[in-house]
Amino acid sequence: MPTPDPGATQVMRGLSPGSRRIRLECIALEMMSGPQAGLRTRISLPSIKLGTAPDNDVVLADRTVSRHHAEIRITAQGLMIRDLGSTNGTFCNDVRVVEAFLQPDMRCALGQTDIRIAQCTEDRPYEISHEKRLGHLVGSTEPMRDLYGLIRAVAPTPTTILITGESGSGKEVVARTLHDLSGRRGPLVVFDASVTDQEMVRNDLFGHVKGAFTGAMGPREGAFRRGDGGTLFIDEIGELPLELQPRLLRALESREVVPVGSDQPVKVDVRVVAATHRDLESMVEQGTFRADLFFRLSVISVRVPPLREIKDDIPLLMRNILSQLGLQCRLSKQAVAAMYEYDWPGNVRELRNVLERATVLCQGQEIGPEHLRLQANRGAGAAAIEQGAGLRQPASSGSAPAQLKGIERQMIKEAIERNGNNKAAAARELGIPLSTLKRRIAEYQI
Repeated sequence: MPTPDPGATQVMRGLSPGSRRIRLECIALEMMSGPQAGLRTRISLPSIKLGTAPDNDVVLADRTVSRHHAEIRITAQGLMIRDLGSTNGTFCNDVRVVEAFLQPDMRCALGQTDIRIAQCTEDRPYEISHEKRLGHLVGSTEPMRDLYGLIRAVAPTPTTILITGESGSGKEVVARTLHDLSGRRGPLVVFDASVTDQEMVRNDLFGHVKGAFTGAMGPREGAFRRGDGGTLFIDEIGELPLELQPRLLRALESREVVPVGSDQPVKVDVRVVAATHRDLESMVEQGTFRADLFFRLSVISVRVPPLREIKDDIPLLMRNILSQLGLQCRLSKQAVAAMYEYDWPGNVRELRNVLERATVLCQGQEIGPEHLRLQANRGAGAAAIEQGAGLRQPASSGSAPAQLKGIERQMIKEAIERNGNNKAAAARELGIPLSTLKRRIAEYQI
């Protein structure tokens, strides 16, 4: 099992009605000597930098301290301090260190400033919202209102956030809402980590300099630098190649990126929000995702509920989707009942696709269950079971493979439709590599 993440959000129940708390790990500093003796501060960031330069998290008014003197980082093993190449050195218990783990309440000396450093927790209360929407998010059930309250509480913080949820549940919409409420003036940059080409991922994330490789006729900024001053949303972080995960971890910790073809780091001020439909803890156990990167990303975890858990929001979501599409139509009681009975494996994205298709099929009349086609659209597992039962009927041995191919073709076709022709999203929903999906599309002439 991976080491429990001390920075992850813990929602604490059993308080006053409608009240929640999130628990964050903090770094506590107390200046014991030096120009700022007596100063105390708590910072709820996974890593902080200390020095005299104004871009540090803790700015020290001590002339014997370097501009960028040291960094303190929360790790799975505890607090770690690292000297950043300072002139006068960093000392722990009178021993000069380059990098060291700190004991509880250990005192460290940076120049003439003596600092007591400790790790602690901070509980931040938030209220369950009474809103029916927040940004582009829509829903009035308790899980959604709880989500709104959590988003409002964590959006203004600079902390990295991990959004978890099934494909189509609205993780990117949550990321956009977090950015809109963050107060950050820079842009929201979206990066899809499910791209299969490793060099393309590296190039798109960190950029390149002119002449870095054949065809690099000019420099490219990359997603980190495009998001400077704003938010970088890394979608499907679980798909990031293992070989590139250390580079991302270094960028998160140092707040610098090194473009392809360069050895000069570039500073970036970007808040990272990542999302995945995968179980990253299981991936850590299997060795397909780095434990230290998981620890760094999941400082705050936000779960987006699947549509089957918030079915009472279907009418509200339906009205919102039809309004966005500019469509005027009515659903029969039978159609609404069918929507409540359906499990929605594709979540809100599937709901949108079903409604859009139904408005075309009904030709201006009332939408009935036959226009929704939910029975044919039932989840991949249910469809396979039903079709598999049909294979038990007497049939020639040569017909079974053909029927199985027919089932697979139909599952792929429906997944592509549910995901709006987004092949990467369809592959994630089906649980197969994008390259495999593309081969099947070509083979079945979809």
